[in-house]
Amino acid sequence: MSFILNDNTGLKRELLEPDNYVARCYGIIITGTEFDQRFGKAQTKLIILWELPTVIIDVNRDGETLKLPKGQSATYTMSMNEKANLRKTLESWRGKGFTAEELAAGFDISRIVGTPCLLNIIQQEGPNGNTYNKITNVSKLPSGFTCPKQVNPTILFDITDPEQDLKVMDRIPAWIQERIRKSDEYQRRLYPDEEIEAIIPGDDEDLEF
Repeated sequence: MSFILNDNTGLKRELLEPDNYVARCYGIIITGTEFDQRFGKAQTKLIILWELPTVIIDVNRDGETLKLPKGQSATYTMSMNEKANLRKTLESWRGKGFTAEELAAGFDISRIVGTPCLLNIIQQEGPNGNTYNKITNVSKLPSGFTCPKQVNPTILFDITDPEQDLKVMDRIPAWIQERIRKSDEYQRRLYPDEEIEAIIPGDDEDLEF
């Protein structure tokens, strides 16, 4: 898999109250190349998944209702440019900036899986009129705070990797699967001999599941 960054279910969802939440990253999903309406060009996107161990909800899995940490996610352009939101998030998360040497070597973003943090979450109205939770900041876990061990199984998926086993998609939330299927890379896996036109998706939101 290539997680190196360079500079160049039917249950009703309830909104979280605006607050800071202890969280732990349990997955990274590189959903592939899609057309970014804001910048008018194709960009590779990734989604970071967190679990919130202090917020336990009922989750239906394989016909069984389990009590698990509530999940939260955020979508980023896969870029380590100094103005990129992903780089700003990672620097805030680890509490320090990246050195020129680190950027030149490339940062393996899969290293953040299992890492705790503090998420600042608000409620925001989307373009469709629905209110959703949005992550406004990811910061290093403050001194004195603790985060329980990871509960959800680790998910690492990269559709841009030609060797990626697509069976792993069965473990990915349905709305993310749909996004992966719309990517250029997924379409090329299905139709390798055809020219693929860029698919223009709707606006991004930090979704919950």
